[in-house]
Amino acid sequence: MRIILFHVLIFLLTGALFLTSKTNPGTTPVYWGFHIGDEDFKKKRYCLLCQVFKPERTHHCSICNLCILNMDHHCPWVNNCIGFYNKKFFVQLLFYFLLTSFCFCITYIPYSYNIIKNMIETYGKGNLKFIYKNFIILLNNLILLGFTIIDFNFFKFHVKLSSSNLTTIETLDNELMQNKKY
Repeated sequence: MRIILFHVLIFLLTGALFLTSKTNPGTTPVYWGFHIGDEDFKKKRYCLLCQVFKPERTHHCSICNLCILNMDHHCPWVNNCIGFYNKKFFVQLLFYFLLTSFCFCITYIPYSYNIIKNMIETYGKGNLKFIYKNFIILLNNLILLGFTIIDFNFFKFHVKLSSSNLTTIETLDNELMQNKKY
C-alpha cells in the first residue's frame, strides 16, 4: 500500500513539475494598449525591450526576455517564469513535493531510530565501517527533513500570497504593500 502511495505522489509531483515548466506563464498581447477602450486617461506602461504596452502587474523577465502577465518570479528550478497561467501548477508542485517529502520522512523515522540504537550499541567496538555507513544514511534523512521544513515554509508563503492576491514581486514593493490595491 505504501509503495502505491509513493508511486502516485511521485507521478503527481512529476506531472506538476512538467506542467509548471512547460505552460506559458502569460505574455502581453500585441497592441494591448490600443484595444482597451477604457475611459481612463492614465499613463499606460510601455516596455522598451518588448516594445509593447503592458497592463498593471506585468513585469519584464530579463532571463526569459518577455513581459509576463501577473509575474510572480522566475523560478530556476523549473526554468520558467511563474505567472498568470502557471501559478496554479507551481503551488501544486510545492504541495506535492511537501507531501512526498513528508511521507518519506515519516517512513524513515523507525528506520532512523533503529540505526541510532544500533550505533549506540556498537560504539566503542571498533566497527567504524558500520558506523560510517549508518552516519551517511542518518545525514541523508536529516537533509530530507530540512527540505521538508523549507518547503513547508515556502508553500505556506505562496498560499498566503495567493489568498491575498499578491505576487512575490509585489511583496518587495513597500508602497504597493501599504496600499494593497489588488
